[in-house]
Amino acid sequence: MSLTEVLVSTVIFSVGILGLLSANATAFSTFSDAKFRVDAALLADRLIGEMWVDRANVAAYAHAGGSYQTTDRIAPWMTELTRTLPAADATVAVIGTQVTVTVTWTPAGAQQRQHTAIATLQGP
Repeated sequence: MSLTEVLVSTVIFSVGILGLLSANATAFSTFSDAKFRVDAALLADRLIGEMWVDRANVAAYAHAGGSYQTTDRIAPWMTELTRTLPAADATVAVIGTQVTVTVTWTPAGAQQRQHTAIATLQGP
């Protein structure tokens, strides 16, 4: 009888350890996803801030994405974007005084994620 109790307690302990490992893996995945979302938001806001300072040349920041042939004004930002986020790309749409920055990235083994920031820039 004692041997059966030890065997059952070992099984229960093993299931508990597997549950803890699963919770740890889920927490790490969630943390990574949250970090990428924060990085995307900060990068988009940084570009909008640069555009705000350089409002006279805001049209030069337009970027269709996909191709990494960028203007001199957006090239350093695109380099930072691709270095910070996995499989990253971005589009920057400038329509009048409204600016839309859309950042996309694809984490390893996951679906593509997207962050969009929209701002209205007042004239200089």
